[in-house]
Amino acid sequence: MKKTVLQLIEKAVRHNGDKTAIVTATEKMTYREMWRQSDALARWLRSQAGQGEKPVMVYGHKSPGMIVCFLGCAKAGIPYCPVDASMPAERAEEIASAIGNDIILGVSEIAIEGYDVIGPERIRRITEDPKLQSAVWDDAYPTDDRQVFYIIFTSGSTGKPKGVEVTAGNLKNFVEWSAALTEEKGGKKLNFLNQAPFSFDLSVMDTYTCLATGGKLACLDKTLLADMKKMFDFMKDEQVQCWVSTPSFAEMCMADPVFTGENFPHMRLFLFCGERLTVETAAKLRQKFPDARIVNTYGPTESTVAVTSQEITDEIINGSDLLPIGKPKKGTELLIRDGEIYITGDTVAKGYFNDIQKTNEAFVYTEDARGKKVRAYKTGDKGFFRHGRYYCTGRSDHQIKMRGYRIELGDIEENLVALEEVEQAAVLPRRDGEKIKSLTAFVNAPELSGTLADAKLIKFLLKEKLPHYMIPRNIKFVDKLPMTANGKLDRKKLEEQFL
Repeated sequence: MKKTVLQLIEKAVRHNGDKTAIVTATEKMTYREMWRQSDALARWLRSQAGQGEKPVMVYGHKSPGMIVCFLGCAKAGIPYCPVDASMPAERAEEIASAIGNDIILGVSEIAIEGYDVIGPERIRRITEDPKLQSAVWDDAYPTDDRQVFYIIFTSGSTGKPKGVEVTAGNLKNFVEWSAALTEEKGGKKLNFLNQAPFSFDLSVMDTYTCLATGGKLACLDKTLLADMKKMFDFMKDEQVQCWVSTPSFAEMCMADPVFTGENFPHMRLFLFCGERLTVETAAKLRQKFPDARIVNTYGPTESTVAVTSQEITDEIINGSDLLPIGKPKKGTELLIRDGEIYITGDTVAKGYFNDIQKTNEAFVYTEDARGKKVRAYKTGDKGFFRHGRYYCTGRSDHQIKMRGYRIELGDIEENLVALEEVEQAAVLPRRDGEKIKSLTAFVNAPELSGTLADAKLIKFLLKEKLPHYMIPRNIKFVDKLPMTANGKLDRKKLEEQFL
């Protein structure tokens, strides 16, 4: 029987107790400390009257304490929902309201009216309590694959985020595959880079793959991300070997001539997910790191991070203008239906938290290649199968990927229209080849003059509602938006007129 993710990490703890599990610019934590502290938190959570299995929001940034909270919730049989401290307060409140739990674990300071926020100091007292650390479990850690392990909220077309429920079984099956994908000869343990915030599911790939294999997780917090020299020094000091990021982040790093295999001799594997990896990016990376492997992966949050992989070789780079996403992992099948990618298999999520309608729209039953009826996730991604490999060519709707983040343009538009100053709004992506570089918002705001100050006002108001990556770079004021004969926004005409 396959081990659960908690059992895999527990095994890593037994073999690597005093070794560093998590490191940031300012903190370090060993495997033993991580395990004991999460045990203590789990026991405290179980002691809370009426807690049951209600999801718990974990609010904070890149710190070992966040992972302690994740594991503590999992051990207690409670789904956790990560929210990064960069999230606007209004958005965090929306997620807290959707979850419906009075308790919030605030690894970073946050105050939300009507909620019992367990702040940093209180979390520290709980997790370092010797009695809680040493107490005997009355039963084993949860082993039910159907138990929801975490909930990650993504952008929703209605202007409200939607929570994807990933089960313990989903995560177990993903980690088994990702661990094999990163396995080194002789079972050598790798040091993983954590670039993505914990509220972005790409972080699941580095966090759980690393901890389940006994590696070291090197987390890039906002202080490091703001200073490239400090960030590079940190990577060198921690001897990062497995790079996990979006292609956009790698492109940013490659703009600095320091970022080469000669200066980063430990780097052996680049794992990409979250957005399209272009031929140009892969070719440049091969030149700078000729001895490192490059692996392209694909998958939405709804199928537990990623479900396909393809090692990108010189032959593949030179042979195509579109890189393949590869072949699906064991336990997964990709189906092409009218040009759209459907995903079936053991990492397809349970659905959307407390939203039966959206769940039924996106998670459907269809026939697989053998004519068997199977549950599948409709990705909205366009793709095709050729010469034994799958390819993804873009979106079939108004959802985009920018710098790895999945963004519903309708989410931004709904929040724009909700502003008192705005009557109509439309958002279009600005592209540079295959890449989406920025967003432009077109707004009809009769009471505003359309000045630079007005544009700054719109952005300021949006920052209270949306994460930073969803704020349009450009605000253009228009008298009216073009409409189709059916009374719908004519995006094509708008693009022709202004972009």
